[in-house]
Amino acid sequence: MQNELASGPRLAMHRALADETRLAIVDALALSDRTPTQLRGLLDAPSNLLTFHIDTLQRAGLVARSTSRGDARRRYVRLTAAALPFVAPAVAAAPGLVLFVCTHNAARSQLAEALWRARTGLAALSAGSHPADGVDAVAAEVAKAHGLDLSAARPCGYDAIDTAPDLVVSVCDRAAEAGLPFAAPQLHWSVADPRGGDRGAFDTAFDDIAARMDRLVTAVHA
Repeated sequence: MQNELASGPRLAMHRALADETRLAIVDALALSDRTPTQLRGLLDAPSNLLTFHIDTLQRAGLVARSTSRGDARRRYVRLTAAALPFVAPAVAAAPGLVLFVCTHNAARSQLAEALWRARTGLAALSAGSHPADGVDAVAAEVAKAHGLDLSAARPCGYDAIDTAPDLVVSVCDRAAEAGLPFAAPQLHWSVADPRGGDRGAFDTAFDDIAARMDRLVTAVHA
């Protein structure tokens, strides 16, 4: 039995992480999804070698790649849940104000703002590059199911943010790739847009945001 356990996926993960560069990739993804180009800049690794390391981590089930919902030529690399026990604890200074952004500020960024406020008690705002007329009704239902209230929330554009944020978190590929007019440090969470989908799509988006929020909150309170 012991040999069977040692030869399974767990051993493959340990083997994949038995390399300094691959460990650095996993740590670099602790709080933010990144493109291979961004990882190459952070790690100063040649493109072909970086691709080899990402492939190795993906085969072991530690990272996943996704195609951008904005620029289809772009790929994002993200951690899987299986990788989390192996990630070095991230530590981040508690930001005075976090700004969550997406394209329409109607679902994902509103949910993220409400979650951050609920879990930290710290200040947060949200905005969109092309704000919708109102918050998506299904997003509001999902928020309510998790004890969050979006009844007073209203989408707004970047120009409505009159206080400089200390941290910007994009939860939308299109918004991140269009460029953000804020000088603060930025994180990116490549969360699929649930609008136009069924309730399950909104639940999936919420769960994705919540899992990432857990890591960010832990880092801030470390």
